[in-house]
Amino acid sequence: MEVTPNLEIGGAQETARTLAKYLPQVGCPTIVATFGDGPLRNELEDSGVIVERLPARRHSIVAGPLFVTEMIARRRDLRRLIDRYDVDVIQTQGLGTLDFLVMTLVFGDRVKVWWTIQNANFLLREEHLTRFKWLLRPKRAAHRAMYRLGLRAVDGVIAVSTDTERSFRESLGLNGHPIDVVCNAVDVELFPPRVLRDEVRSQLGLNPSDHVMTMVGTFKRQKGHSVLIDALADAKDRLPHLKIILVGDGELRNEIATSVRTHGLEDRVHFLGSRRDVPQILAASDSFILPSLWEGLPVALVEAMASGLPVIATSVSGTSEVMDDGVTGWVVPAGDASALKTAMLDLVADPQRAARMGVAGRECVEARFSALSQAESLASIFRESSSSRSYA
Repeated sequence: MEVTPNLEIGGAQETARTLAKYLPQVGCPTIVATFGDGPLRNELEDSGVIVERLPARRHSIVAGPLFVTEMIARRRDLRRLIDRYDVDVIQTQGLGTLDFLVMTLVFGDRVKVWWTIQNANFLLREEHLTRFKWLLRPKRAAHRAMYRLGLRAVDGVIAVSTDTERSFRESLGLNGHPIDVVCNAVDVELFPPRVLRDEVRSQLGLNPSDHVMTMVGTFKRQKGHSVLIDALADAKDRLPHLKIILVGDGELRNEIATSVRTHGLEDRVHFLGSRRDVPQILAASDSFILPSLWEGLPVALVEAMASGLPVIATSVSGTSEVMDDGVTGWVVPAGDASALKTAMLDLVADPQRAARMGVAGRECVEARFSALSQAESLASIFRESSSSRSYA
């Protein structure tokens, strides 16, 4: 059973969706449990995946008895799913604090629990707290302690990259505890789709002669949108045909839109919002850019490479495992608008080199980051610790 915080569009949720398709192909029929709805639910159900929605978390730990009562109820809900579907393995995907709730299911039960660490900066951050921000430091200390204690209870931890594994170990002061690394992957069958490139561009308000550079990511500080806007503002006069496509939504969208207007880039930056036709958008693009400040192993980056696009990305966790600087694209320091601008200029100036990088990127994904290979690796890990049952 894959457990997610919600079914909104995001890397962890997309990983759960992809695994729900491919784990059954390697003998592990899979259901998805979620604490929040989202557009991925219909896609999962349309493909035949069982989706169980649980009530969303409402109370912070500072609510005391209300929080405890709520957690007891959610644990009871999860237990019902375990019994109903004969679940023997649970894998969490980006749950954060709810990881600790799922952990408790190992006590007195046959079920095995695996935490998945999707982000190198996995501990509680200020943006996670909508209220009581003064609790950040004590809550972070509590999280660190609970993760250390929880490692004695859960059956394993899966990190999505070696950098994420290293960060997890360093943050918790771990030495010999085993952690499995299974890299995020993509459904290569979806990329690139057969589309009429000029038709898609016309629908997006773009011209055939434009160089379309796409970014896919939630509008939050982690993704580095502000760095991209600063780089574009510096390079716009030398790149008259460059158009930036921003796919995604989030809390910082209005702030980024204000920055675009301040720099006079309204005709150069297109906001598309959350989309489920990302494969088609990538197929109509010329390149891809991801200026993240930190990551785990970005699914959007792997999708772009699977689409055969040359890529500009930052030297953050996971990127070095996916990209070969100068071969599949450009890797620049995180937060460095000047270096990002230089890479953008280089890419647009040499389309033949960029095209070769795109081909190399596609070959890399096919060889190392296919969802079927990811599912096979996970199934092997689960089988080593769990007896065979009907559902995983």
